[in-house]
Amino acid sequence: MSGTVQISFQDETLKKQVEGSFISDGKSIHVFSEYGSKSFPYNDLGAVIDYPAQVLFVKKALSELARDPGSSKF
Repeated sequence: MSGTVQISFQDETLKKQVEGSFISDGKSIHVFSEYGSKSFPYNDLGAVIDYPAQVLFVKKALSELARDPGSSKF
């Protein structure tokens, strides 16, 4: 997959719109938002991760960044 993918969704727990983006380089998923950024190596994610699974994972990561900006607790 090449290029940055934009994500925008309503986080019901936070009661606000969360926005960010991600890029996958085949080895890691790199997540970016106004609250910070974080990279996740594929080997930390378990089995092969397809595009829909990547989007779901990124939404969870973006929600966590919005809850606790700068946090490394994932």
